[in-house]
Amino acid sequence: MEDPVVNEESNISAPEVADSTEPETSTEPSTPAPISSRRETYNKNAYIMLDVNHRKVEARDIIEYEWPAKSGDRWFIQEQIGELLGIKSFSRKYPDFSRRKVNHEEREFLEWNYGVHRLLNETLLRDMNAMRASEIHDMMQSDFLDIYVEYKRVVAQREREAQMEKAKEMEAIKNDAGKLAELRKKAVQSAVDFNKDLQSQRRNERKHFWDIQTNIIQSRRNSWKVMKAEATRPGPYPVALIPGQYQTYYKKFTKDELNRLPLGTVIDSTHLFPIGREPSPPPLNIAQQDLARQEREEAMRGAREAMMNQNQTVKQEPAETSSTSATTAAPSYVPPPQDPNRKCDSCEKTGGEMICCTVCKIVYHPRCIEMPDRMAALVKTYEWSCVDCRVCSICNKPEKEEEIVFCDRCDRGFHTFCVGLKALPRGTWICDSYCSTDRQNAARRASNATVSSGRR
Repeated sequence: MEDPVVNEESNISAPEVADSTEPETSTEPSTPAPISSRRETYNKNAYIMLDVNHRKVEARDIIEYEWPAKSGDRWFIQEQIGELLGIKSFSRKYPDFSRRKVNHEEREFLEWNYGVHRLLNETLLRDMNAMRASEIHDMMQSDFLDIYVEYKRVVAQREREAQMEKAKEMEAIKNDAGKLAELRKKAVQSAVDFNKDLQSQRRNERKHFWDIQTNIIQSRRNSWKVMKAEATRPGPYPVALIPGQYQTYYKKFTKDELNRLPLGTVIDSTHLFPIGREPSPPPLNIAQQDLARQEREEAMRGAREAMMNQNQTVKQEPAETSSTSATTAAPSYVPPPQDPNRKCDSCEKTGGEMICCTVCKIVYHPRCIEMPDRMAALVKTYEWSCVDCRVCSICNKPEKEEEIVFCDRCDRGFHTFCVGLKALPRGTWICDSYCSTDRQNAARRASNATVSSGRR
C-alpha cells in the first residue's frame, strides 16, 4: 500500500511538467497550481490522546462519598451516573435535581481516597458535578431498577470486604500488645474529638430546637433563670378553667385597701371626692380714710410695743434714724451668754465676736463662714441655726434641702414653694417675711414715734 503523502507529492508535481511542454509563444500568463491545505496541517507525529479513549462505566466504578466529612451529606458524581444510566443531560430530563460544581479541595479528596483520576479522563475531571445521593437513589429505584439492584449488590460486597479487612486487622492486633494499646488510644481520642465536636455544635449551632410533638422550643437549662421550687410547684387547683372555680392564687388586701373596696359599703371615700375647702370670704370695701386710720393705729401700737421692750432691756438708749438702728432698737430675742474661752469650731481660736447655733451649739466667727458684719448683727436678734440644722422659717420642716433659699440680709431659710417662688432666684434675694421694705418702714415709724414722745 502506497504512502498517501507520496501520492500527493506526485499529483502536485504533474502540472509543472505540463507547463514546461507548452509553446513559448503563448501570451497567456501561467497560473501556479493550487497547493492542498492538507500538506501544511498534516503532522506525521500526531497521536490519539488518552482523553478520547472510552472506558465504560460499570456499577463497581460508581463513587458515593460524604462531603464535607462527618456532615451526613452524601453525593454522586454526575458524569459517572449519566454514563452508567445513559442519560445525556440531567438538566433536561430531571430539572428539579440539585447539583453543584466540585471544588478543588473536594477533587483532591476524591483522587486521594477513591482514585477518581483513574476512572475519568482529564476532560471530565476538569468539570465534575456532584448530585445529592438521596435523589439519585430514588430515581434509580423507580426508573432503573436492574442497574440499581446491581449497584446495591456491589455496595454490599464492598462492605463485606471492608468488614473482613477489619477482622483481619483485629486478629493481628490481638497478638501485638503495642498495637492494641495504640488502637485503644486512638479510640479514646476519637471519642474525645466526637464529644468535643458535639458540645461545640450544641453551644454554637443548636442552642434551641423545636419539638414538633409538643410544639415547645427546647433550650439549655443553664441559660435561663430558675425560680424557686415553691414558686413553680403546682397546687391542688393550678388553673381555673371556669369562673368561680377554686384555685390556690389569692391576693392579700391591707386594711386601708379594704376600706376603699365596695364590699357592701365603702368606708373610706376620701379618694373619691375632691378635697373640701372653705369658701372664700366676701371682698372688703375699705375707704381711703379708714385705711389711713388703720395704718396710724398699727404704727402707734408698734411704737408702744417697742417702748415697752426698750424699757425692759435698756433703760436709756439713744435712738437712731437709720434702718439698721430701727431694726435693732427693739430686739425680741437675747442671745445666751457665751464662754470667753470657747474656741471657734472652724479656726479653733478664742476671742472675738462669735455666733452660736441654737440647735447644735456650734460656734463660729462670722468671718470664718464669710458672714458680713451687718448680717452678723442681725443674726443675734433671733434664734439662728447653722446650715446643717436649718429648717424653713415658715413650715419649720427640714426636708427638700435643694428647694431652700436663704435671705441675703437675715440668713433665714425658706422653701421656694412656701414663699411663692417657682424656682431658685438668681443674685441677691431679700425675704418678704422679715426683711421687706414695708416692715422696715413700720419699724422706722415706730422709732420716730418713740423719739418724739421722749422729747415731749
